[in-house]
Amino acid sequence: MLEYDGSGFAGWQQQAHGRTVEAEVKRALRELTGKDHVVYAAGRTDAGAHAEGQVVNFRFEGRITAPRLVAALNARLPDDVAARSAEVVPDDFHARYSAKWRRYRYRYLDRPARPALERGRCWHMPARLDVEAMSMAARPLVGKHDWTSYCSASEPARSRVREMRSVKVERRGDFVELELVAEGFLRGLARGIAGALAEVGRGRKPPQSVGEVLRAKDRRLAPKTAPPGGLTLMEVIY
Repeated sequence: MLEYDGSGFAGWQQQAHGRTVEAEVKRALRELTGKDHVVYAAGRTDAGAHAEGQVVNFRFEGRITAPRLVAALNARLPDDVAARSAEVVPDDFHARYSAKWRRYRYRYLDRPARPALERGRCWHMPARLDVEAMSMAARPLVGKHDWTSYCSASEPARSRVREMRSVKVERRGDFVELELVAEGFLRGLARGIAGALAEVGRGRKPPQSVGEVLRAKDRRLAPKTAPPGGLTLMEVIY
């Protein structure tokens, strides 16, 4: 299991240009064993998004035991990525395809003063959000839906249906936290929902608008996507 601060990354997935978490993990494994590894992740987090419970799996080409592997990797990973735990899994385990649910959290900070300690880890809004209205707006999101209105247009049209198990909006001090649990998250989906609920919380849209946009299956109707810094992959459930 990994945690990382996504502020300095172009996302999880390795690419030709831009620093990625996947590339850093592969580099650390190569330094440790002298061999290249194929690494699978439970979720391909967006550029700027974070993780506290990212699960990855790979066939380890080395002789170090699982408990010692954590320390060995952390000695080679950059400061913004850390291995939290490691264990041996069955050969048919796959971090992505074996997962049943993923839990994401989006954090809003709705106080007048901008954040210092939590900068890059929340979406700052100087006016107080209406949490009750946001909770009401979130109710139609639970269930199996076509998420065309809220996901990236780059997602294939034939595979935009996912089940959302739960959506919760709660206040925790100066923060408002949105928790989403779904079988899988399309690119931009969590941030699209966070952006829509923010419009309701600010009083710019009525609560029923979130469900109306969902049912319309029209990306052009969706509000602006929330910034990535407020989003964290919290847990993968198997």
